[in-house]
Parts: sequence; C-alpha cells; structure tokens
Amino acid sequence: MKRPRTPRTPRLSRDATQLVRFAVALSVSGSRIEDAYWQQRLEDVVTHSLDKRQDEALESALDQLWSANPPAYDELAQAIEGGSECLLDSAGQTQLLVALPILAWSRYNIPSGAIPAARLAELQAQLHGHVLAADTRLALADVLFSPDQLPRGFVATRTFARTLASGTATETHLHLDTGTLPQTAPFIADVRYVLGVVSAAAGAALFRWQEGQVSREQVAQDWQKHGSAVLQPLLPACSTHVLLPNAYFHAWRESDMAGRGFSVLAGVAYLGAVLNLPAAKLNAVVAPFYDDVMEEYRVGFAEAGSGEVLHGVVWPLIGSEDDASDIGNEIETLLRGAGIGQVLMLSERMPLEYCDDCGAPLFPNAEGELVHAQIPESAEPMPHLH
Repeated sequence: MKRPRTPRTPRLSRDATQLVRFAVALSVSGSRIEDAYWQQRLEDVVTHSLDKRQDEALESALDQLWSANPPAYDELAQAIEGGSECLLDSAGQTQLLVALPILAWSRYNIPSGAIPAARLAELQAQLHGHVLAADTRLALADVLFSPDQLPRGFVATRTFARTLASGTATETHLHLDTGTLPQTAPFIADVRYVLGVVSAAAGAALFRWQEGQVSREQVAQDWQKHGSAVLQPLLPACSTHVLLPNAYFHAWRESDMAGRGFSVLAGVAYLGAVLNLPAAKLNAVVAPFYDDVMEEYRVGFAEAGSGEVLHGVVWPLIGSEDDASDIGNEIETLLRGAGIGQVLMLSERMPLEYCDDCGAPLFPNAEGELVHAQIPESAEPMPHLH
C-alpha cells in the first residue's frame, strides 16, 4: 500500500537488496525496452519473495525506499501489489483479487459477518450486469469484511487470492467460518468490504469500462444504483455509500481517501441525531498534527457557545500528502458545506497526543488546547468515530 510508513533501518536481506536495486533502476529507466527489462527482474524477485512467504523482505525494501527514493518506492509498491493480487492459472486465465468497498455510518454497531447465499447470488448477478466485462468469471467470499478482518500482509493477501480464485472456473463462492475472524472494532463511521476474484482469458478485459462502450463514470453511477440495492440490506440501520469495485489495493486506497470526508459528515449527522444538535449549532476546530512530519488533521466538534469537545474525527494524510498539500482547505470547505456554524482553522503544529488512560486521540478546542472528546452522560452510549 502506498501510505506513510515508519522507516526502519535493518540490515537488508539479499532479496530485499535486489528489490531495492531493481526498483531504483526501473524508476530511472530511459526507454520502454529498458523498463521491460527491469520490470521483469523486479517481478521475478517479488514473486520469489511471495512464494517463500518473505513479507519481511518486501516490507524492509519498501521502508528503505519510502523517504530515500519515492519514485522507486512507487515502482516497488506497484510490483508488490500486482504480485499479491494478480494471478495466472494453469489454463492461462488471468485472475484479479477485487474489493467492493461500502462506506457506512450508524448510531449502532455497523454489521459485518456472513453474507447469505441468496444475497451473494444477487451480488454476483449485479456485478456481471453492471461492472464486469463480458466472458468473465467471478467467485466471491461469503463474508462482509471489516478492515480488521482483511488479510494481513502481502503473503496473506496472495494466499487468500489463490484460495478464492480456485472457484472462478465454476463460479463457486468461498465459504469462510466467521468465528475464526478477528473481532470488529466499533466505529460510528467505517468501511466494509466484499472480496472476490474475477477471471478472464489472458489479455481480455476484466471491467466494463475497458470494453470501450461505457465509461468508468457511467459504471460507477450504475453500481451506485444497482449495487446499493443489494448491499444496503446487509447493513441495516446504516447510512451507506458504495464505491466502485476495483483491484484490491486500489479499492482499499480509494476507500481510505473517500472515508475521511465521509467520517467527518457522519460525525456531524451523528451529533445531530443523538444530541439533537443541527450543524448550525456546532463549531468545529481543525488543526494539523505532527510527529517528525505532519501525520494528520484532527477535527474537534463542540456545541456553539461551549468549549467542551463533544466529538472528534481524525483525518490521516495518505500517500504523498504532506503539509504542503491543500488538505486544510478541503476540510474547511467540507465543514462549511455541511452547514457547521463556525469553523476555526488552527495553524500551530500540534503533537500527536493520546489519552493516557484509554488511548483515544486528543482533539483541539477553540483555545488550542488538546482535550478528550466527551459526549454528555445523558446521551446514549456510542462507539468511536473512525
């Protein structure tokens, strides 16, 4: 995943050293022919590392390049993601692990877990009808995954993709025992995923927009209409927004990006529903938070005329975003568009501080102090904001 990393400086293994060398060479290549040469060597080492279950070699190579050589980091990340989510079976079929993200918020716990067989069949039909190219095959996992339940690491992702891909020829869905999955952490706003593998002949289109008759934007609109109709019943008492299905890592990044604004708006709606505070009676304080570099913005919500922070939302920076990015203005525009009564943008660098007792992030109030967000005891209990 292309996201901020905590650099480490361990001694690189032989495979990690090769990954770094080939990624750097590819990033400075001067022709498509040279590109192909380095790309093949990079992919060979990635495949070897995945086959040998060497997540550490992949991660250490990424860590080495994260700040030292961002272009090479991007090349390596693409190669690792491709090796983890893209497969080729013995019959020459290309297979791609795909994710269907659904953003959701609720006053109650957001559901996850088993998907009934009938609902899975409806989902498969809608994907074939509105998202996937002709002559593709699809196998789905029968679980609505929370982020805590997704495969951990590149090797685990590839292993899961292979298991799921074994059913594509006959479009046999994968049954998983939800009792073996990690517990889902409760958040007011979060994302849920359905995972599948789509298969087609080598070189053939996987998605409708590749066929040239329908644009990606039109596919997204169609999926909003037809996908929502199938997925909404899996998330009762939730407000949802479905995102375009796509390759696993790309869909994951898109849900991370879209989920930030969705969580802010969910917080506004939640406070309105639970405390009967319309947006116009809320104030928001936004501040940048730093470790060695800027890591995130935090938004503290308070009732107009009160200094107590009722709730807070974390807006993490993703990928190449930094303090030169226009994220602050994006957040301010979003809050004003939601009708927030007053938006205060703080410019001072805030430290990444958390509550010593519960570990929750601290949020800025109008005086620039970092405080614990606290809902009144008279309100109903609620999960955390994601």
